[in-house]
Amino acid sequence: MKDMKELLKILGVGSLELGLCINKSKTKLMIVDRSGNLLDTANIRSVDIVEDYIYLGSQICNDGSCVPEIKRRIAMAKSAMIRVGSIWKNRGITFNTKSRLVCALIFPIFMYGAETWTIKAGERQRIDAFEIWCWRRMLRIPWTAKRTSVSILVQLGVSVRLSSICYQRLLSYFGHIMWRGNSCGQHRRQKT
Repeated sequence: MKDMKELLKILGVGSLELGLCINKSKTKLMIVDRSGNLLDTANIRSVDIVEDYIYLGSQICNDGSCVPEIKRRIAMAKSAMIRVGSIWKNRGITFNTKSRLVCALIFPIFMYGAETWTIKAGERQRIDAFEIWCWRRMLRIPWTAKRTSVSILVQLGVSVRLSSICYQRLLSYFGHIMWRGNSCGQHRRQKT
């Protein structure tokens, strides 16, 4: 914690030299510790210590968990799905068009930042349940109707589940990181 206090002082002095001022009421500190150790925070009183915060639209937690972010994204996408409810009730719009609207308007709200999520079995079930909820809402199938998830997916012709798309994005992002990590320096060496 002494190191953190010193770093904050150095940051404050450096920013003042450039004519910038740190707003202490807006400055937050998050201690990332997966083991759950409690650190002495008495030395840092001028900064709020938080367990999570929103950064670039994604919720970052101090334990590295993605569950709160996935729940938050599901809530945001469900809210958007409910707001455009008049589209789902309109009988003049075909199911194909409605399906494309769900994929273009609702799923991107949910999948923002999905490349960085750690998806376990519980999260996968939650994502699949959200996807079926969206399709049922679009088709106006009540939860009391005895329709299986598979029958709904077959009716719509859905071949790739939303959770699988999240995995694909994660693997694609991982591939970019691995390629850049291995070859970035090699390209520089070859040019010189």
